[in-house]
Amino acid sequence: MKFTPVQQVGETLDRRASIRLESEWGQVSILVGGGHICGLTTRHRPDFNPLWRPPWRTIDPQRYSLAEYGEEFGSPPDGRLLAGIAGHSLSFDYFGPPSPEETAAGLSTHGEAPATMWQVFREFKEEQPGIEYGVSLPAAQIDFRRTLRLDAKHPVLYCEERARNLSRVDRPICWNEHVTIGPPFLECGATLVDMPAVQGKVVTASYSAAMKLVPDAEFQWPHAPQLGGGTHNLRTTPDGSYGRYTAQLLDRSHEIGYVAIGNARAGLLLVYLFRRSDFPWVGNWEERFYRQTRPWGGKTFCRGLEFSTTPFAVPRRQVVSEGPLFEESTFRWLSSLSEIKVHYMTLMVDIPPDFAGVERVSVDDAEVTIHERDGGRSLTIPANGSFLTETAFEQQ
Repeated sequence: MKFTPVQQVGETLDRRASIRLESEWGQVSILVGGGHICGLTTRHRPDFNPLWRPPWRTIDPQRYSLAEYGEEFGSPPDGRLLAGIAGHSLSFDYFGPPSPEETAAGLSTHGEAPATMWQVFREFKEEQPGIEYGVSLPAAQIDFRRTLRLDAKHPVLYCEERARNLSRVDRPICWNEHVTIGPPFLECGATLVDMPAVQGKVVTASYSAAMKLVPDAEFQWPHAPQLGGGTHNLRTTPDGSYGRYTAQLLDRSHEIGYVAIGNARAGLLLVYLFRRSDFPWVGNWEERFYRQTRPWGGKTFCRGLEFSTTPFAVPRRQVVSEGPLFEESTFRWLSSLSEIKVHYMTLMVDIPPDFAGVERVSVDDAEVTIHERDGGRSLTIPANGSFLTETAFEQQ
């Protein structure tokens, strides 16, 4: 089988500059503008991408200006982010809107990282195809690097991310992997979400007039209290029009956290594995034809499953001042002139049409095993599970 391990292309999304990584099993597409991972496909299903593609035409974020694109993408602080967003984006070094003062200074929603052009530093074309790419964040004074490597034969993507504080000041940061899925993988009545979550909380009432959930309510995953009585099972994706967000705390007894998103009708399970100590929270963002403002236009159906240091998308000042939730930290410190790194893995697993969802995931050095709910089947994927706890790419 012939393929190009690393290729610079311009037709991935709206003719934007991008990088395509290829292996025997499939390919991964990355946008240089914003660094977004916008495509995950296998060779036997090359047109089935589980990640969200916005229904509007996107552009690279550096092209955005209020004068030229405000009517199309909206005004600051959201406009620059929404102009270029797609798939798996990174919210860093804060999660949510900037403060009014930061907005006036030119910062946009979810930090500088998803609204800045990234640079490719290294390409890996042997064994595990991949790249090291990143971005310098001038306001945050942080150098951010991401290294992606594809397993040679099996549908596994390994990711290491590093943040280096270039200043002499300790910084409180929020680090959010904003994974967003969309149709056809996201399907009402078919797509199910599983995670080892325990407690959860619904966002405040000001977030949306169509949450259909009790604002500010605390609950046990996955049963969130509904307006009018009863509960809604957040594992499911219902029909209707709604916009909502809930924050979930992962079980402290789990060293490895995960988010598993499956559509048995489509035959695909998408799994993200990470260290719970890095990302103790998972945000569940659901948008189904509710937002009418530009560029949403009431035409967007997507769902974000965001593993994170931080439960809610609010200004950093609020995160720090409010402190812990459920006795768990809601941000992370990046010390003076220091570096921290995280690891996570993405797996694409074929599942049968009657797959009931994920009960648990076990990881060892040579494989990952997906255990079906209700004592069902086990699916084993060859993978380097030790990647989540070892030094990873540091020696390469």
